[in-house]
Amino acid sequence: MIIFLQYIFNFLLLVIAFIGMVRYKKLTIPFKILAFSMAVSFILSIGSKIVSIKYKNNAPVSHLETWTNYVFYALVYLFLFKNKHFKTFIRISIFLITAFTIFNGLFLQPFERIFPTNVEIVTGILFVIFSLILFKQMLQYPLQVNIIKQSVFWFNTAILFCYATMFLNLALTNYYSQHHLITIVYYFWLYVNMIFNLLLLVSILMDKKETLTSNATL
Repeated sequence: MIIFLQYIFNFLLLVIAFIGMVRYKKLTIPFKILAFSMAVSFILSIGSKIVSIKYKNNAPVSHLETWTNYVFYALVYLFLFKNKHFKTFIRISIFLITAFTIFNGLFLQPFERIFPTNVEIVTGILFVIFSLILFKQMLQYPLQVNIIKQSVFWFNTAILFCYATMFLNLALTNYYSQHHLITIVYYFWLYVNMIFNLLLLVSILMDKKETLTSNATL
C-alpha cells in the first residue's frame, strides 16, 4: 500500500512539474518560482526513495528538501507581499534559515541520520505567519476577480493547510522513528502532501499574466 501511494505521489509531482513547465511563460514571477520548485520537489522525492532504499534512512534528503522548500516558498511570498518590511524580513530569513539548517545538520540533528524537525518546526511557524499576513493583505486590497479564481488564494490556502496540519506531526517525527512508529508519520505526511500539491496545482492552473494583480508586484 505504501509503495503504491508513493508511486501516486511521485506521479502527481511529475504531472504538476510538467504542467508548470508547459505554462511557464504564461505564469507571473511568483508562480514561475513555484512551478520550478515542483520540478525540484519531484527530483528530491525520487532521490529520497533511492537514498532510503540504499541507506535505510532518507534523513539527508529531508534536510535538503526542508531547506529548498523554505527558499522557494519564501521567494514566492517575497513577490506576493506589498509591504517592504515584510520583503526585507523574508530576505533576511532565507539567510538565517540557511545558516540554521547547516548548524542544525552539523551539531543538533546530524544530516546523515536524524530528520531536521528543528528546522521544519521553525519554517512551519514562519509559513503559517506568512499565510495569515497574506490573507490579511488580500482583505486590505480586494480584487474584482472571484477569490476562487485567484492563484494567490489557492497557493496561500495550500501553505496554511499543509504547515498548520503538519506542525504536530513534524514535531513528533523523530519520536515516532525511535519507537518504530514511522509508518504512522509516513501515511499522514503522504496524504497531507497530496492535498497540498493538488492545491498548488490549482494555483498554477489559475495563474496567468493577463490577470496579473497588485498582489504579485515587487
